[in-house]
Amino acid sequence: MSEEYNNHLKLNLYQNNKEKMSEEVSNKTSTMKFIDLCCGIGGFHQALKNMGFECVMASDIDEECRQNYKINYNIEPKGDLTKIDVEDIPNFNILCAGFPCQPFSKAGEQKGFNDTRGNIFFDICKIIKYHNPEYIILENVRNLASHDKGNTWKVIYETLNNLNYYTYNKPVILNTLYFGIPQSRERVVILCKRKDLGELPELPLITKKCIKKTALSSIIEDNVSKKYNINEKLKVTEYIWNEFINLCNLNNVDIPKFPIWTDWWDSDGINTTITKIDKKLSEEENKKNILKSQKLFYNKYKKWIDSNREFYNENRYFLQEWLFNSRKQELWVGAVRKMEWQTSGKKINMNQVLWSPRGSGIRIKNIDYSPTLVAMASMIPIYGPKSRILTPRECARLQSFPEDYIIHSNDKIAYKQFGNAVNVKMIEYSARFLINNDPMFL
Repeated sequence: MSEEYNNHLKLNLYQNNKEKMSEEVSNKTSTMKFIDLCCGIGGFHQALKNMGFECVMASDIDEECRQNYKINYNIEPKGDLTKIDVEDIPNFNILCAGFPCQPFSKAGEQKGFNDTRGNIFFDICKIIKYHNPEYIILENVRNLASHDKGNTWKVIYETLNNLNYYTYNKPVILNTLYFGIPQSRERVVILCKRKDLGELPELPLITKKCIKKTALSSIIEDNVSKKYNINEKLKVTEYIWNEFINLCNLNNVDIPKFPIWTDWWDSDGINTTITKIDKKLSEEENKKNILKSQKLFYNKYKKWIDSNREFYNENRYFLQEWLFNSRKQELWVGAVRKMEWQTSGKKINMNQVLWSPRGSGIRIKNIDYSPTLVAMASMIPIYGPKSRILTPRECARLQSFPEDYIIHSNDKIAYKQFGNAVNVKMIEYSARFLINNDPMFL
């Protein structure tokens, strides 16, 4: 394990550092009980367990998550939340829920409350109304704040207010970077306090100034299984784009910040989905459809395509040969022919960056932090200095799970679970702020 990671562990001893947290927890809060709804693999559980609180019930619709939760916390979560009788839920002080984000996520259809998963919020409210807990902590994607032009948030706020809870009138948007975690992950955290307990603590000013300096190297392991090394297609992709970067550096040419689409440099999207042949159509029909698709695509992305062609024509003297040789590589096909350069440095190469294969192309970033982990194994970031994907354990660290957390044995499932998880440290700091009136940021 690297020295940097040991330092990272020391920094994360905040859980045991009582000088930075409350001097002592009252008898009331030390015996607090909570329920963990839409519990996933236990991000909320871990956060509140760190505070000395007791979980009396958990629930999640995903069987794999329930199994992992039981292995780690010795509690067998119930299944479908909508089928639980509210009267059967044990008494509790705090309700936690990372209710489904798909209805509100930019990556989905954004149906919101029209999606059956969006209605889970109202099932949670039935439990709140019956049990009247002292505190409520909910988590969802950032897009919840602006979904349906703000109407979704308005419904949530008014519903909680009518249930006799204070919550902040505007969505609280937090980023894991505010807590020194090397992952950029924005989430809406909804903090609620029953009105008879008094006002909410004053919310600190939340701006980009809250972002702490991080280094992804702090969570990277030195020796891992070779199965995490990139496959042949990604090796070819890494090599080709590394050649491109080196050529730009050698010729003192800045790599553009707009998406680079090599298939539009010298053609109208040949070898892309725009020019894909439909075997059910005649040759003439295909020509007609492809021409129409090309025109529509160009009109939609005219600015980017024109910028791509201008960049290529200005630098054809060194890019033409690179493009010709790259296209001879059989594995360099599809989305990997596109690239998004999102780094702030110059004279760097693929061994000094973090990159991810996406439908939009190869996204290249600096290695100070990871982009938001997602629930897809195919989109796990690649750590350039070691030319491999992040391991499940490293993803667990990016979500602030402890080292003794037992990870699912199937990597594909583990990646999905950590991509969907709530961040432990973010939730713990939020809970300490809400319940103990501790500082949200240190």
